Amino acid sequence: MSPKVTEAYKEEKRASILTGALHCFLDKGFQATTADDIARHLRISKGTLYGYFASKEEIYIQLAHARMDDMIESLNALYVETSSAKAMLRHMFGRFRRQPLDELRKWLTFHLEFTTYASRRPELISSNRAYLDKALNLLNRILASGKQSGEFRADLDESSAAYLFWAVRDGLAMSFLLDGDETEYRRILDDMEAMVMKHLTA
Repeated sequence: MSPKVTEAYKEEKRASILTGALHCFLDKGFQATTADDIARHLRISKGTLYGYFASKEEIYIQLAHARMDDMIESLNALYVETSSAKAMLRHMFGRFRRQPLDELRKWLTFHLEFTTYASRRPELISSNRAYLDKALNLLNRILASGKQSGEFRADLDESSAAYLFWAVRDGLAMSFLLDGDETEYRRILDDMEAMVMKHLTA
């Protein structure tokens, strides 16, 4: 009789595969990376890999959602402590600042490559949309909370503001995708934070 595999073991194995796959994706790019590359890096068989994930597309989707879920979890914990929408936004900017520019470039290149790839595959568009909606809904909740508490102006359109927030953040990241100085990037990020807060409270 084969040994029983616990749920804890399965989750640990899934996490290990995700970590190894991310290394391969960031190193070679999404499309150039094969299941063989991931299995070889992790020293497992392709059969084992496919026992946990149906495809490398599923691996990407899990990676993206895990990253967003981590931010949501940290913000939820902060809200329990402070109930402050402003504090939650400042926490997000703090996370942006702590991410080295080189790491941001790798993640953004990886993400843009998958987005382009998914745009030609209708079956992936809904999964990518779910990730984007999660990011927008996160901001919507924070902004609505700030309106209710009086931290943000009463006439604020939280839906539009959420789109604008991510557009400015992603636009800044795109501007520094190929080159640029980290000090300058952080200076502009500080200006972005001040601009966003002014828009929300003016």
